[in-house]
Amino acid sequence: MEVEAQRQGLEISKSRLAELQPLAGRNPMLARKIIRNEKLGLKQDRPEHTQYVVIMPIIIAMLFSFAVVRFIGMGTGNKGLYMTGGICLVSAMALKQLGNVRGARKRLGQ
Repeated sequence: MEVEAQRQGLEISKSRLAELQPLAGRNPMLARKIIRNEKLGLKQDRPEHTQYVVIMPIIIAMLFSFAVVRFIGMGTGNKGLYMTGGICLVSAMALKQLGNVRGARKRLGQ
């Protein structure tokens, strides 16, 4: 942020940089935007970033549980359990892949 401020020709004290830093949240693009807003004199009081919860381990555990059900069905010779586990496993994997599809996203600043 300090380099960007110097590049913009802005003299910002270290204490002011320390106040602005949490607004960027380790994002270089947001840091540049915050410095640009500071140069323009725009008030900034809350961060623009959010903290997301990572649920990928839960999804993978669910997929493994369907695979275990399928494996148990195969081991016991229970075709119904084998088929149910397989269908659930394939369906869950398809939904997981559909969740990775990204549509049109607005870029920062648009």
